[in-house]
Amino acid sequence: MKHNVKALFISDVHLGSKGCNAYSVLSLLKKSSPEYLFIVGDFIDGWLLQRRHYWPQVNTNVIQRILKLSKKGTTVVYLTGNHDEFLRQYENLEFGNIEIVDEYIYDNYLIIHGDKYDGIVKLHWLGKLGGIGYEMAINVDRFFKSLGVKWSFSKFLKDKVKEAVKFVTRFEDELAEQARIRGCKGVICGHIHKPENKTVVGENEDPWIRGIHYMNCGDWIENNSYIVQLHTGEYKLCYQNK
Repeated sequence: MKHNVKALFISDVHLGSKGCNAYSVLSLLKKSSPEYLFIVGDFIDGWLLQRRHYWPQVNTNVIQRILKLSKKGTTVVYLTGNHDEFLRQYENLEFGNIEIVDEYIYDNYLIIHGDKYDGIVKLHWLGKLGGIGYEMAINVDRFFKSLGVKWSFSKFLKDKVKEAVKFVTRFEDELAEQARIRGCKGVICGHIHKPENKTVVGENEDPWIRGIHYMNCGDWIENNSYIVQLHTGEYKLCYQNK
């Protein structure tokens, strides 16, 4: 099997959410044959599935495609997040070419979802309430789109609320600090649904984390974003259907 990229990183797919762009995920996976596939948390939205069942056939097709990649030689590393925390009881288990872990070090990068370093999600009930409200916002978006209105209410809420959360908890700096503690040169995460590829300066130019390479995979609700590592070793932030 010829690998068109060395590694592919996706996060926050939220299978089980009505806002999930599962067809776009499937399209990416069908054209990809990575040596490594990193699923960086919140792949399945267990919080919403606990409340109601929503599982179209395309969601199963996405999982089947991942299993097919694994069978053909792709190493699949599933990193658990807060929405699929039910899988954390299976951490450090391997199923053939599929491994379930809480964090992973690859190419001197810390790979982690990031929810454990978000002060709001640490308040478990408040995080779940936010997830429910977010799906309601997505339903409002669909109504607006049916009227031909392009403005995204859910994206507006994410930009306002998540930016505030990130500011309070210093999410990016904290993840960079976790990478530094582990002796890594960078971190690849998800969780806040904000695609990013930059060098962290650090609040008040914190010398301890200055120079850490921070990458966030984004999500498959609004951004359809992902990260690839090319065979040259270069990392790129990419967008599906953009």
